[in-house]
Amino acid sequence: MLLKLNKFLVEAEYKLVVYVLYIGLLIAVLFFGGGIKVLLYLHLIMVLILSFLYFGKQLILNFFFPFITVFLLVDYMRLQRYLKKFPQNVHKKTVIILGHANWFKLEAWIKPNFSLGEIKLLVKYLKKQGVEFSFYTKASQKDVRDIMSDQNVREVYFCGHGTSHTFQLCTDDILFYCDLNDPNYKKDFIHQFHCGTKQGKTLVDYVVNEANIEKCFVRRKPISAYTIGRDLKNKIKLLK
Repeated sequence: MLLKLNKFLVEAEYKLVVYVLYIGLLIAVLFFGGGIKVLLYLHLIMVLILSFLYFGKQLILNFFFPFITVFLLVDYMRLQRYLKKFPQNVHKKTVIILGHANWFKLEAWIKPNFSLGEIKLLVKYLKKQGVEFSFYTKASQKDVRDIMSDQNVREVYFCGHGTSHTFQLCTDDILFYCDLNDPNYKKDFIHQFHCGTKQGKTLVDYVVNEANIEKCFVRRKPISAYTIGRDLKNKIKLLK
């Protein structure tokens, strides 16, 4: 019995161990006294603990949604003014496709695509490289295909939310990278400035030559604005 218990504690996911202990405590309170009030309090406390273990960062963010919304709106207005300094919706050697929000969806109000700080760092990096660039702030699926098919466009950034295999053009408009698996869409560099997953082919896999893949930004895990900012700052330092 002890060997089985030891094997369970060693091999089981820690979340499962916590859950089993939680069930055990409920049973103990139910059969050995404590009353319904204690049972309910214990249940609520353990629900919070398990929710944190299961949802992690998302649960913490839920507590700060009102502040996130205020920050998002202020940052969004500042970003729109900042972008007016640069070419928009035209093809340049480098094109930056920005995910945009459908303000009729809740997600748009609580889940920012990126921050002004990230975009400023990206602009600084591109300026130091001396490349011509433009922004697409409300790109459609057709816009993306036109950009990818234009051989004068050699580098494309996708900034916002996504997975390794998808990009959220708008809150409710998903671009599947496999739809761009076409020899006519070849690019020198693709940068997926959004979260990734272990599964699914990236756009880099489809359209970038193997020799350039290591120079592309793509991550197969969830990332934050901090990760993107840190990478850009390191690239900027290398250009000095």
